[in-house]
Amino acid sequence: MTDGVEPAVTAYEQDLERTLPGVAEGVYVVGSVALDDYHPETSDVDLVIVLDDAPDPLQLALLGDIHQRTARSHNQIHLDASYVTWAQLAHAPTASTTAGVRALDGRIHVAPDRQAPGILLWHQLHDQALTVTGADLRDRQIALRPEALREWCLKQIEERWTPWWERAAVLLSAGGRESLGAVGPTSGVLGVVRLHHTLVTGSLVSQCQAGEWALTLCEPEWRRLLEECLRVRHQPGRPSLYRNPLQRRRDALAFTDLLMTADEETFGAG
Repeated sequence: MTDGVEPAVTAYEQDLERTLPGVAEGVYVVGSVALDDYHPETSDVDLVIVLDDAPDPLQLALLGDIHQRTARSHNQIHLDASYVTWAQLAHAPTASTTAGVRALDGRIHVAPDRQAPGILLWHQLHDQALTVTGADLRDRQIALRPEALREWCLKQIEERWTPWWERAAVLLSAGGRESLGAVGPTSGVLGVVRLHHTLVTGSLVSQCQAGEWALTLCEPEWRRLLEECLRVRHQPGRPSLYRNPLQRRRDALAFTDLLMTADEETFGAG
């Protein structure tokens, strides 16, 4: 694991075992860390803890305490933990299935009060998880539904990235001003490209891996934009490929609008 991440994950796992011995049957890392695309400034550390049974109220409180202690002692890491059981993982989720319980910023959220990306989590565990402790996931049943993953991607376009585009499109707004920087357009372009990759291939990759994949397929007019986004992620100290941030913003808005529209028309209902 990336430097700085492993001590936080180890501390969390050890505290979990001390506080609730035997309750956790496995601790796994998914997301950008598992995909070797972790960037401390923008990435979360995504843990999945498989419990022996659904937690009771006392255990929920203790899980929140563990999460808070880890967050305080490793405050340079943003830790996001999801708690599931083997019984949950054995049943294929739908696009709205929750992971049951999540810990975010030290607060425990129980479904349906806080929706967790159940379908994405199932596929992440099946395809990419790193084992910290516990059973080899290849020996466990994790039920998948590719059509639900497609539905989740389309919902992300509708509920996350379309509103992002609408905010960024208004220059004299907070979203518009953010779109003049390097991080805003990069997050939007690579976030939308990653969803497009999953819709086309059915597999999960990191944002940067999706950007590199798109470079092999895109029209020449979009190469500079994609290379710029990858520069921001991998080599932020290097000069921008754009002399004018307004042009980068225009390209990012045009590209994401084109891709989201195509995905909704191609993979949407009917």
